[in-house]
Amino acid sequence: MRGAPLELRSPSAPDIVFEEQSASTDDVDRSVSLASTAAKASGWAACGPRDRAQVLHRWADLVDAHLEEIATLEALLGSRPYHEATARDVRVVGMALRLFAAYAETHESAVTATPHRQLSYTRDMPYGVVAAIAPWNFPLILSAWKFAPALAAGNAVVLKPSEMTPFSILRVAELGVEAGLPEGLFNILPGDGGTGQALVRHPGVDTVSFTGSTATGALVMAEAAAHGLKPVSLELGGKGAQLVFADADNLDHVADLIVRGITYNSGQVCFAGSRLIVQAPVRDKLLARIEQRMDRLVAGPTWQEVSLPPIISPAQLARIEQIVATALSQGAKLLRGGEPLADAERRCFFQPTILQSADVDNVAYREEIFGPVLLLDTFERFEEGIAKANHPDFGLAASVYTSNLNAALAAADQLDSGTIWINHWGRAADMTSPFGGVRRSGFGKDMGRAGYQKYLKTKSVWVERADLQ
Repeated sequence: MRGAPLELRSPSAPDIVFEEQSASTDDVDRSVSLASTAAKASGWAACGPRDRAQVLHRWADLVDAHLEEIATLEALLGSRPYHEATARDVRVVGMALRLFAAYAETHESAVTATPHRQLSYTRDMPYGVVAAIAPWNFPLILSAWKFAPALAAGNAVVLKPSEMTPFSILRVAELGVEAGLPEGLFNILPGDGGTGQALVRHPGVDTVSFTGSTATGALVMAEAAAHGLKPVSLELGGKGAQLVFADADNLDHVADLIVRGITYNSGQVCFAGSRLIVQAPVRDKLLARIEQRMDRLVAGPTWQEVSLPPIISPAQLARIEQIVATALSQGAKLLRGGEPLADAERRCFFQPTILQSADVDNVAYREEIFGPVLLLDTFERFEEGIAKANHPDFGLAASVYTSNLNAALAAADQLDSGTIWINHWGRAADMTSPFGGVRRSGFGKDMGRAGYQKYLKTKSVWVERADLQ
């Protein structure tokens, strides 16, 4: 049985179209079976962690050596500018492979306290076959966050990239085989939602790691529960708060970070700082600086050094436009932007937009927009700022700007998000910090030691020692 045909269209050049076949249910079955067989036949899980680490290091070296080629593939079908993909995205793949190779080499189990005639210890074992589902907004980075730790821990991986952006990760997978990764251990299944559903449901899949929308994450969780009670890790949507106190140092720098937080990748970021909550005395000063910086942003194709790359598809652009229109009809005030940018090449861009609304029932407050749309609100007292920054549904990431150390630490304690940045926004190059959310933003962690540990299951062993005669 053949899967449905897929049309892949470059958002930077809509006339560039590729045709691909979505993986069928038979393809899913073969891929999972191949991964399971390869894991057992190769002895990947049983071999020493240093042997696995050597393969991952060679793989990282090959990724680095093919940086420009992989970045070109990333920029071709996605929204990631080539200059950013070469400076960051491709390099993150190599960094992740090396980091999790190090975790594999240094991982320790525990010997627990027992009476002297007993021995109790734990063994951390790979699950087996990991189903990994990655989104389109950062195809390389968010795939690497999954396959690098899963393979380092001794698992086999079947990865379904977004049907819109499969090219770059396919090339990375080829380099893995060249580096010595056993064939069949890491499989890529291009396909749509039906492919992902079949993968999650497959009885040969032992655990699932998903990054994407909250709605789809709920479906993945339900399918995993209904088809084997498989453990699931979900990294989902966000409505990140940017909480600015009046004593924040250097409003110019704060404005830089806030604009980057909502316009980076044209707002197509799960941890985008999409809600600005600013203390009233500095509202106008900060807002003027933000608008100045938004005026300087440049829209264009991913192969140019632009600050506003294309929205991924006409459907996504229409969704952003509809949410903004609905927000305005529900009482939000438009401070700037609010419409798509005209483009002679039929590319999709949306104006950097600022809406003002304190209504928690407004759609712009309730829903993840996934575009360069900033929602503005103000506060007077510390407690009020914290209350407004805590979203009732989402809790992925938040930023706090203040020169008061006590206020910064108190805010970090009271904000209910998986990550809190103090006087900063965005993931740093260092990947030892775990990342993940709470409530509708998901559960489980990527990166850091927690991002390695989740691909291992713990077995407890109890030994009763006989008396010596």
